[in-house]
Amino acid sequence: MTRSNIRYHELIGLEVTVREHTDPSLKGVSGRVVAETKKTLIIKTESGEKVVPKWGGVFTFKLPRTLRAEVWGGDIIGRPEERLRRYGRR
Repeated sequence: MTRSNIRYHELIGLEVTVREHTDPSLKGVSGRVVAETKKTLIIKTESGEKVVPKWGGVFTFKLPRTLRAEVWGGDIIGRPEERLRRYGRR
């Protein structure tokens, strides 16, 4: 998994921080992605699970080898297999 192909991959298990969001109460939420639906990420935080809409957010994912990837929520709408079909492999 790299910065350029993260939108093709499963996001469950990755550490994430909500860098920006149209809902100001979600800005700064961070933790591990424990589930994903078409339109939301469920993030396990220290204070419990938060359901965060993908649309309207900018997310920073921690990748292997200490890399980080910033992703606009609109790019990760849908299930992983739907994202692969939509964007096609490059």
